[in-house]
Amino acid sequence: MITQTEIFPFDYTFAVPMFLIWAMTFILVMLLIDTEMLTKKLNLLILLITLVLGGIVLGGIPNAVMPIQQLLGVFVGGGTILSLVAVIIILGILLGSSIVAGRLFCGFACPLGALQELISKVNFKSNLKAHERVKYRINVSQKIISIIRRIFLGVILVLAGFWGILILNVFNPLSGFSFYKTIFTFTFVIPFIGLIVISIASIFLYRPWCRFLCPFGALSALTSRLSRNKYERTEACTECGLCEKVCPTQEAFTNSKKTECYYCNRCIEICPVNAIKFSMDL
Repeated sequence: MITQTEIFPFDYTFAVPMFLIWAMTFILVMLLIDTEMLTKKLNLLILLITLVLGGIVLGGIPNAVMPIQQLLGVFVGGGTILSLVAVIIILGILLGSSIVAGRLFCGFACPLGALQELISKVNFKSNLKAHERVKYRINVSQKIISIIRRIFLGVILVLAGFWGILILNVFNPLSGFSFYKTIFTFTFVIPFIGLIVISIASIFLYRPWCRFLCPFGALSALTSRLSRNKYERTEACTECGLCEKVCPTQEAFTNSKKTECYYCNRCIEICPVNAIKFSMDL
């Protein structure tokens, strides 16, 4: 049996930079969205900073899958009460933020989310003519996505219990950002391959990891339903339907709960009458 200390153990020294990066990103992006100052260039700049700093420099930090895999490790491989409390607090903060601002963490703070968003710009356009010219783009219904996500999460939980192993450590592509450190070890080669596969898939599928496989994505999709802060149409809306055509998660329709909205701002950029505003209700 392989215990949690034998596979990519959680380094609590990462907890501080994780929290600081997330807190700064959360405050900055929320202010920019609320004041309608999140321009296309600023959006791109924040994503690039997240990818370079969190992904390349820090090796995949913040990593929202990490507290989930550590939580599994406590139950599967054993752990102290202190480690259990610390993990629950970290996971609670991340999920709590989704109640306040939906999928903002996934949209801007997660380095893998940033990478997928940047790559998605190849085939998922905010300009209608450019959007319609794209031939190789795959749209999957939310119902099918939810089924795949639940099956994957269920398989992970079963394997974790059956093998007595933190299986998420092996298949977490966020760990692949540390390829330059120990690429020749099994527990880093597999995530690195996963990172490459997710990157290629992001050209054709919008955020495949976030929407189909990420365990934190599955949990935050539930908690984000409670969020009252989201993009909404105003009375100025002419029902032209342009936002619905370019929305990569198919959630631009009226009264959508926006559980899969990553604040990509394609709806904002294409709206001809500036009729989509952020509704702040704390």
